[in-house]
Amino acid sequence: MLPVSLLALCAYAAASTPTAASSNYTVASGWFASWHVADVPLSSVLWSKYTHMVYAFATPTADPKTLFLAESDEELLPQFVAAAHKNGVKAGLSIGGWGGSTYFSSNVASASNRTSFVNSVTNLIQKYRLDLVDFDWEYPGVQGIGCNIVSASDTDNFLLMLQELRASPVAANVTLTAATAVVPFPTTTNSTATVAQFATVLDWIVPMVYDLSWNWTAGAPRIQRALPSAPLDDACFADTPGAGAGDGSGLAGLGSARSAVEAWAAAGIPRAQIVLGVPAYGHSFDVNASAAFLAPASSSSGAQLAPYPPYDTLNHTIGDKWDGAPAGGVNQCGDAQGPGGTWNFFALVAAGLLLPNGSAAPGVPHRWDACSATPYVYAAKAHPGDGGVLISYVDPASFAAKGAFARANGLAGFSMWEVGGDPKGVLLDAMLSAATNASLTVTASTAAAAATQPPASASASASTTRFESSGAVGEYMSSSVYDCRRVNVILVTLCLRRPTNHQLDLTPPGLAVSAHSSQMQITHALPSAYGF
Repeated sequence: MLPVSLLALCAYAAASTPTAASSNYTVASGWFASWHVADVPLSSVLWSKYTHMVYAFATPTADPKTLFLAESDEELLPQFVAAAHKNGVKAGLSIGGWGGSTYFSSNVASASNRTSFVNSVTNLIQKYRLDLVDFDWEYPGVQGIGCNIVSASDTDNFLLMLQELRASPVAANVTLTAATAVVPFPTTTNSTATVAQFATVLDWIVPMVYDLSWNWTAGAPRIQRALPSAPLDDACFADTPGAGAGDGSGLAGLGSARSAVEAWAAAGIPRAQIVLGVPAYGHSFDVNASAAFLAPASSSSGAQLAPYPPYDTLNHTIGDKWDGAPAGGVNQCGDAQGPGGTWNFFALVAAGLLLPNGSAAPGVPHRWDACSATPYVYAAKAHPGDGGVLISYVDPASFAAKGAFARANGLAGFSMWEVGGDPKGVLLDAMLSAATNASLTVTASTAAAAATQPPASASASASTTRFESSGAVGEYMSSSVYDCRRVNVILVTLCLRRPTNHQLDLTPPGLAVSAHSSQMQITHALPSAYGF
């Protein structure tokens, strides 16, 4: 249940105007991280819920004739392909990744290198009976991890390589995809013409709308804001108090699902060839209680979590058991690398911060950020010795928002990094429900109280009643200002200013709410302006 003082945020803040029907929605994909197979055996994968599964990673080497698989368990790959095919799922292999993009540029820099690289890819296609090859080059023309080879001609050369690969008889019927940044590839001419040509050789692109909460630019301020790690929208940040330009917050232009889709579509990639990249994890920040809470600054007094509090980037938080490099380690570039502070969905549940259905556990301070459709929780001690830790994460509600966005905007589907982060499919089910269901009807078992004069503050006391209908379990909350229903079948909270006997369309796009005193109906429709 949301704190009553947050009810005015109401459901989800939004996204761009829908432009296509849901008929394009055909891809439910996920990446399988081979190094986590001990925790996520192939037998545990929820194959029936996916259309495509992509094995990570093959790594380009200094020799374009060789793609390296040893670090990703070469012996496991044929078992992965066999398991996918047995379950009617297309099996793919991803090439590159954050730590595996060092030699992409040199591998495609010349005609001879491109031919050698294409041959190495087609050899893998034939050897492992691959249905899909995903190119996760992070990033063409832009430095990624810090020691990648980079050229201003990367985008042009990448396109030439893909054209040669697509012309190969071996790859003629293979699905070719690219995991991308939230902004289009840079070009030497600053023209979208080159980027648009990728739509002729790639079946789809996957903008990776995650890991956006940190400013990794050299010279960035040490004190930054705890931003959403995978926002649906970032357009409203410029209007957020304390988020103005020049204060070190970096909120404006953070990047989001909405901005990524709009940018790639404007560059010439059809929306029907865009698959939304979503994470099964979030990021944590070292935030003291004095900054984490609005006054009074105490988690025990019922105080609200503050939006985007400041944190010190030098204080690295420790995430879950899958978190990256240990403190004091170095990456492949020789740079010091501490823990990443990442928390997978399953680990937040295991730590007692979330309930199995994705709701915040009782007593855990939490906040729904309506601007970005992102939940936050606060843990005073996530690990022994920690200060306070604020975690920007993902839950079924945020996934439902992205699913509705994908459907309403005519996207091809979604791809989740990584499937092991959501082993029971809680996030996956929310995404699939919102993205593919034409309608959902829930009837509450209690009638709303008669409307009364609203008080000066929205923090008036409220009553909560659980309801069940057609297998959906949720909460009905009523105060003198708002009526809310939280429907756990897709974990969406809808808050309407009373009286609620009128039609009101709410974001995410595609969800229209017809609210009455004892009935709520959710149907897919075009969004309109807020009716408050």
